[in-house]
Amino acid sequence: MIQTDITGALLLLHRNVARYLKKEEAFKRVVLTIRKLVKSDGCAILMVENGNIVVAAHYGFPDNLKNVQFKTSDGPIKYIMATGRVLYIPDVTKSRFKSFMPEARRMKSLIFVPIKINGNVSGIIHLDSKKKNAFTRQDINFIRLISSELSTIIERIILYSKVEQLSIKDHLTGYFNKRNLLYDLNKKIEEGKRYKKNFSIIMIDIDNFKKYNDYFGHTAGDSLLRFICRHLRKILRKADITYRYGGDEFVVLLPETTKQGAQICAARLEENVKNLNKKIDKDTKITLSTGVAGFPEDGTSPVSLIKVADRQMYKNKFYKKAKR
Repeated sequence: MIQTDITGALLLLHRNVARYLKKEEAFKRVVLTIRKLVKSDGCAILMVENGNIVVAAHYGFPDNLKNVQFKTSDGPIKYIMATGRVLYIPDVTKSRFKSFMPEARRMKSLIFVPIKINGNVSGIIHLDSKKKNAFTRQDINFIRLISSELSTIIERIILYSKVEQLSIKDHLTGYFNKRNLLYDLNKKIEEGKRYKKNFSIIMIDIDNFKKYNDYFGHTAGDSLLRFICRHLRKILRKADITYRYGGDEFVVLLPETTKQGAQICAARLEENVKNLNKKIDKDTKITLSTGVAGFPEDGTSPVSLIKVADRQMYKNKFYKKAKR
């Protein structure tokens, strides 16, 4: 079933993938290239992430497969993770792993080949066919060879991904930075216009943070920032994204959330941080001031939305001071 000679195939793999360093695009190219080289009905690259197996790219599967996570304890995956060996099933109906195969796929034969990085199984190449005994020994050896080549390609992709993360994330808090906020807001605005979806942002400022820094020192100030950021993560939804906008200013992006919903969330954040009872002295406490803006009513550009939220935040801050 191999469509070309081995040397030419490996050159094709590197040529098709080498210029793509972003994970999603690179893995997609890998899958498309493998399908050109070995005939199959379905092909997927599965990667190990945080103890789970995620689908990095696929062909011939439902679109929602990208959102599915598999467990390393699942039958065939468990076998590969434990042994590091190729698993070829010529007839799924007679296999001990039959119960782990999705009915809708109608797989009759399949290959699982581990991708190893530094001797550890870091991913799996999956190929399947609707025919029994669809793959030859030559196919299996060829896919094994491709998996070896893939390990070097994937190492490069992962390294680039780490470098890219450093460029878009704040090293102290682990939150995304201002540059990435503007990029994400532009994407959300385009999506909102196309699909008539709303979203909101919350601008956050830590009250009295400068005084805390001056009183306890910058190391203690950094520790406080990390502490508050960890706390905010616990309160917010998984879908919400937080960005470090400036020194002690943050922005939270709340997808598919109305302005009213964002105001409720902002009040909850303020109340929770207030209850942490972090004091500078007997009269001064660490609290939050927040401001909210909603798309599309408060603006249709990142700058206009941030301006509205920022203005509202400072109004709330001055209102608090006036009440004292």
